[in-house]
Amino acid sequence: MNKRILSIILAAVLLFAAFGTAACAEEENGNVYYVYTDNGKPLNVRNAPNGDIVGSLPVGSKVEVMSFNSDNWAMITFHYDNSGSGMGDWPAYVNRRYLIKVEPEVLTKAIESEESTGDPMADIYNEFAHAVSVEPYKITVRPARVTGWVSMRWIPSETGAVIARYKATEELLVLKELEDYLQVQDPDTGDVGYIHKKFAAR
Repeated sequence: MNKRILSIILAAVLLFAAFGTAACAEEENGNVYYVYTDNGKPLNVRNAPNGDIVGSLPVGSKVEVMSFNSDNWAMITFHYDNSGSGMGDWPAYVNRRYLIKVEPEVLTKAIESEESTGDPMADIYNEFAHAVSVEPYKITVRPARVTGWVSMRWIPSETGAVIARYKATEELLVLKELEDYLQVQDPDTGDVGYIHKKFAAR
């Protein structure tokens, strides 16, 4: 085998290795999130979705998510005593709502400059940052179609889980005004969530 062919093969091997390393790094980074709570308090870590609290993570903590479930819980690895099995790194769960893809410092700057970070959860916290408490007042639900309905969601985003649905002319109580959403309460059930301003009429 002459030197030219050998050098081509070597270059190809190195190129493949470089792409492989980059792909692995990208995949690893894709599982990395940061803790960001809207009240600045630590995020509770539980032994199961809606389970017992086994610890907490301060704002800004970097976590690697193993998987998400359909109820917006993220499974991570956390060091705690798992039901008498002893201290160790065990699977645990945190609420997806409080995980963002950008570092909190970056999010804070984006909120101050009113720029989007490109991360949907970060943009949701931008909504939270603009929340203003108001003297509660009633609004009437106004769907895009008269025969349609409006979803109350658990976060101010169309990606949020639906708490309840309302038909035209049903009334809700506004608790806070955000940039594009309203925090509302169902006067009959007491449920609190968010609807887009375009679906509300005073």
